[in-house]
Amino acid sequence: MGFDWLFSSMLYGPTWRKHRSLFQRHFHQRSTLQHQPVQTIEAHTLLRNLCSTPDDLFHHIRRGSAAVVMDISYGHQVSQEGDIYVTIADRAMTGIAAAGIFGTYLVDYIPWLKYVPSWLPGTGFKRQAKEWRKYSRAMLDRPFEMVQERMRNGTAKPCFATAELENWNKSGQDPAHKIMIQNVAAISYAAGADTTVSALLSFFLAMSLHPEIQVRAQQEIDAVTGGQRLPQFSDRSAFPYIGCIVWECLRWNPVTPLGLIHTATEDDIYAGYSIPKGTHVMANVWNILHDVATYPDPMSFMPERFEDEETNKAHGINDLPLAAFGFGRRMCPGRYLALDTIWINIACVLSSFTISKAIDKNGRPVEPDIEFTSEFLSRPKPFQASIRPRSAAALELIRETEYDHPTS
Repeated sequence: MGFDWLFSSMLYGPTWRKHRSLFQRHFHQRSTLQHQPVQTIEAHTLLRNLCSTPDDLFHHIRRGSAAVVMDISYGHQVSQEGDIYVTIADRAMTGIAAAGIFGTYLVDYIPWLKYVPSWLPGTGFKRQAKEWRKYSRAMLDRPFEMVQERMRNGTAKPCFATAELENWNKSGQDPAHKIMIQNVAAISYAAGADTTVSALLSFFLAMSLHPEIQVRAQQEIDAVTGGQRLPQFSDRSAFPYIGCIVWECLRWNPVTPLGLIHTATEDDIYAGYSIPKGTHVMANVWNILHDVATYPDPMSFMPERFEDEETNKAHGINDLPLAAFGFGRRMCPGRYLALDTIWINIACVLSSFTISKAIDKNGRPVEPDIEFTSEFLSRPKPFQASIRPRSAAALELIRETEYDHPTS
């Protein structure tokens, strides 16, 4: 399918370590501080977009999530509608979502099918894979070519790609290292955008179902801002309940419910089970994060479960849902960027809007279905919600962001 440039497609070894090291250089916990301005800008853009067309919730979240990583990785400002680079990436990511779970296609069970002609019955997966490969390659090549062209004509913005290409130009221009720069730039989109989309959609769904959670969070925000300004990253320590909401969004519906396939690098024994070297192992992340022994009442959305760390630790319950980001050395390296993006969006939205159930033409509330997609990348299925500014003052604060960050 052409996704050999992804971390998850690489065997553990020197190539994998070099790619991850380069990624970590720009996305470790301390370095993500430099990305907070663009995350704030895009959170404010989301507020303005929700004022204009609240029914286009999914589009606005998708655009904003993509805009953060495209700016950081390529210095590209995503347009409001029909951005070519986002369109390409979304089509490529559709391939990952559809084929990422083992067993989706017959070839997963009968590997030799990949060698038969694509015109034979039962080999439609080959035609589909060819289409996805086209978008995978375009996702890798097109934005990287755009950055290089802008560097040549002097219009490139500082970003991951320009910083690393400038270093590459000064250090001998090793072709293999340039390919690695290109790979890691694309990996940053794949690693960050969908986590943010899934978590934020889960947030809007949960808020429409739980007005009491929303009110408590808004009281926490108002106590700090006085309704006179929007939340900032510097407020984070003063908003512990908002942090709990972020973690509960990630636990309630983990983005990758079956995680990534891991391969045993040596023979092992776990809980009496023999695991031979080369065995493919899949972690049931959804079940881990819905284990009643660890997360009491796991199907309920309860941010307060994370509040009392000491009691939780004493009883061995309500661990932070880090499993949502994977395990071990393959744990998602973009998690700090994703957590920051999710946090600032949730804080700004709660400060500005009231989210409730949609109202039908007869004036009755529409009960949203709590259903999630079952692909490799999971998110809430389409749902309706009412999203309205909390007050005239909140609306004015949203409008004022236009002067600082004009909509592209």
